[in-house]
Amino acid sequence: MVNKYPAYILDAFTGTRFAGNQAAVCLIKEKLSDELYQKIGAEFNLSETAFPIPLDTDDFKTAKRFNLRWFTPTSEVPLCGHATLATSHVILNEIGNANSSITFETHSGDLIVRKASDPSGHLTMNFPQFELTPLALGEWPDNYHLSSFGQLTTPPDFVKDLIEESLNGVAYEAVAYASVAKKLVVALNGSITRKEFEALAPPVEQLMKIHPSGDYIKGIILTVKASAEKGFVDSAGHPYDFASRYFAPWYGIKEDPATGSAHSVLGPFWERVLNKKELKAVQCYPTRGAEFHLKQLENGRVDMTGQAIVVIRGEIDL
Repeated sequence: MVNKYPAYILDAFTGTRFAGNQAAVCLIKEKLSDELYQKIGAEFNLSETAFPIPLDTDDFKTAKRFNLRWFTPTSEVPLCGHATLATSHVILNEIGNANSSITFETHSGDLIVRKASDPSGHLTMNFPQFELTPLALGEWPDNYHLSSFGQLTTPPDFVKDLIEESLNGVAYEAVAYASVAKKLVVALNGSITRKEFEALAPPVEQLMKIHPSGDYIKGIILTVKASAEKGFVDSAGHPYDFASRYFAPWYGIKEDPATGSAHSVLGPFWERVLNKKELKAVQCYPTRGAEFHLKQLENGRVDMTGQAIVVIRGEIDL
């Protein structure tokens, strides 16, 4: 007997179809085997497929608490922002869950998502921040306020090789490491334009050869202070505070178009550099792009606001 379950494909961190980052969301009440979750993730072949399960009721339309897991085509990940945003949009805006907020129990702890007070459809996710260690790479100019990061640490030799291979001669100024998230932050010289930034093409296959195990680094974040002069503006011509790109071949993702977990690292990084708690950011995946609104909180958390849009509605047969 074949069971049919609602399934959606959405674009997240954008209000425009065919932009932002794609995620699949499957509304399956029953817990499946890890093997089957992984097969479904591979079948969708998107950066993440999300599987929420209602916990306090058996109805997606009334539940306030859910279990939530995310799978790439090759593995499960401990935290995913854009697929959480996509899942929240399906539950709160698509199928009509009447609650103003919902909570997801995940491998990274509880994640609370709130509806906007206006009818815009925006959602605010309360995510963890990841602590950063400054690495003894780059010059760390005075405007990066190194003292706010702590003492420089010498990384393994292969980290410099990863950076140089990724940038192919492009200048960088500072490097930090988030050990819990296993993400490397490489801040580029602010002279780079948006066009030049989007043209960077790290050879991900070579990165895997340099660090095949992925036990130290799971993702590389390239980031730069944004300015209107260099072309980092939104559709209305307003400048962003910073821009980024994210490469995670160790999770089977060559480049991710919009990455909430990366902004759990970037938020505290740029808060210290710019001395701003509220930040507007763009992730510059060529041809798509995504927008983030971040608010750094005092309790080691970050509010991350964005929107999502459904592209495909259908069913999955199991």
